[in-house]
Amino acid sequence: MQNRIMKDLETIHNQTILIQSTNQTAPHLETELEIIEILLNQGNQVYWLQCKTELKNCFYNPKNDSFRCNTCYSKVSNGLKIIRENNTFSNNLHVLNYSDFKDIKDYKSIFKESFDSLEELKSFTYKSYDVGLAAVSSLVSFTRDHQPNLVVYKDFINRGLITGTFMYDVAHEIMSKIKPTFVILFNGRFIENRPLLRVCQHLKIDYATHEKGGRLQTFLFRKNSIPHSIDAINEEMDWLWKNAGEDKHEIGEGFFTKKIKGIEDAWFSFTKEQEQGMLPQSLEENKNKRIITIFNSSLDEYEGLEGFGPYFYKDDNVGIEKICNDLLDVEGIKLYLRIHPNLRGLQNSQAEFINKRIRPLDSVEIIDAEDTVDSYALIRASDIIIVFGSTVGIEAAFMGKKVILLGRAAYEKLSCCYIPKNHEEVIEMLRDENYPFSEINTKEAIKYGYWNETFGLPHINYEPIGFNKGKYRGKFLKANFITRKLKQIFEKK
Repeated sequence: MQNRIMKDLETIHNQTILIQSTNQTAPHLETELEIIEILLNQGNQVYWLQCKTELKNCFYNPKNDSFRCNTCYSKVSNGLKIIRENNTFSNNLHVLNYSDFKDIKDYKSIFKESFDSLEELKSFTYKSYDVGLAAVSSLVSFTRDHQPNLVVYKDFINRGLITGTFMYDVAHEIMSKIKPTFVILFNGRFIENRPLLRVCQHLKIDYATHEKGGRLQTFLFRKNSIPHSIDAINEEMDWLWKNAGEDKHEIGEGFFTKKIKGIEDAWFSFTKEQEQGMLPQSLEENKNKRIITIFNSSLDEYEGLEGFGPYFYKDDNVGIEKICNDLLDVEGIKLYLRIHPNLRGLQNSQAEFINKRIRPLDSVEIIDAEDTVDSYALIRASDIIIVFGSTVGIEAAFMGKKVILLGRAAYEKLSCCYIPKNHEEVIEMLRDENYPFSEINTKEAIKYGYWNETFGLPHINYEPIGFNKGKYRGKFLKANFITRKLKQIFEKK
């Protein structure tokens, strides 16, 4: 079955297309090559916007290291050579550089010296562009801290704002000169992608973002939306399910089966280091109590993204602390907090809050990220699961558990979780062992599993070998040998 997303790409014929290159790591550059070749074969004029070391901050090179810049540019240039050598219509591919339109040196003195808070930085705008929010998203991803130190990372922020505003003006210039009818970019979240996305939205030009697909062999191509859009995911999930074949239940269940077994497909398994069947020692002595387990999220994963986070708490930490405090005097409950394995080894603001404000509370036992306790065994042993949007919520629902969802999630519209109206209702659901939980259909979770297994387009010329490695047209795409060696020598030093 060919899904609607594929048709979005297939229907682009005889147009002027702008595609931006910003992330040369596999499979993202290879995905760009794939898209470019499809568009060329469909009779389009394609303008490929490349960075020729102009940008001062990007996801691949957050420290603005010249050796990484040169390596990136060399690899992208080699990708261009592959297209020139193999595509019949490569004469319709035109390369643009940012310096063709503006000089980034003109943007070095237009910002204030510092920001007093993360909220002030988030709200900082340039013209009609939310450049501060994009800078925060990139900074949080770089530091793995949802509340990074703005003084320590002052240079990172400044370079990000310079890059973002420079790119915003360049994007406007490009739109006025080549007048693209469609624009394609990576992800849309980071400081180097968001300007182009915003210009498209302001000028009402159709665009698409690309990212990894649901499986290694696929890539996402989402029209007029970013990969993280909950509304877009829900629409996609609903369409795929309605148009699926008779094996959709089997495919959807297969997603959860692989997750529970720790099988890695599209991304790393966070539970493969856990000991299968292992439970906390304290569970045996509390087996006659109601077992409630909170699974937290990595706060840095959604900080800087619009429309994410808890429904009525400031963040996960605050919500968990309030729940633990309000259960201090309740007997008959054993409360666990399972720290997300993705937080393993991090000493950031989230970890500091947990250690100082939640760990000392008598009402909760913390299972650390590094602990080998089996998360799925813990789910089976629990009566109620609490999540703030992490995937473990839908997995627990699939396993037939009562799941209280307290934050935005791609599965929030499926009728397999309980979504309280406020904190008071949360506490009532937890304190009252006779609380009248409404009937829900936990099998609705299978729709989410099916979506995960089927969204995205199949790679044609790219052959993945692991998560971040693969061959394009039978060869590994690399930077020039000398450029790679110089980067390796410098990084060792």
